[in-house]
Amino acid sequence: MADTKQTGAVRCVIVTPEQTSLDTLARSVTLPLFDGLRGVAHGHSPFIGRLGAGEVRIVGEQGGRGDATRRLFVEGGFVEVAHDTITVITQRAVPADTVDAVAARKEFEAISGAKATGDEAIDAKLAAQEAARALVRAAERRG
Repeated sequence: MADTKQTGAVRCVIVTPEQTSLDTLARSVTLPLFDGLRGVAHGHSPFIGRLGAGEVRIVGEQGGRGDATRRLFVEGGFVEVAHDTITVITQRAVPADTVDAVAARKEFEAISGAKATGDEAIDAKLAAQEAARALVRAAERRG
């Protein structure tokens, strides 16, 4: 991997329990934190954050087409930004252009129609609905 100081890039690494889903250099990365989006570029201050469900957008990926954007859907997790390296640790990372919009909508409808009784079950249902809704948005942005 090239030196980020010389290229003015950031290194983006996305890891799931099964594999390293992505390890690339890019001009900037937008992260879906639990409380909103946050952009990161070369020289960003270090931080650790909690991810929500949504898209990680990688802009200007090295070896890509200039300003092309790669999008990956992630379902929660954590991110650490330090020394021009962005490390995303998540349970699920899926290229957004491979998400089936019809299947994503069906998953959302199934979760929405399920009954939940008790505080823990209701909290779990709401979290699952949020993730399913974000997956539908990612699928519908494809194009």
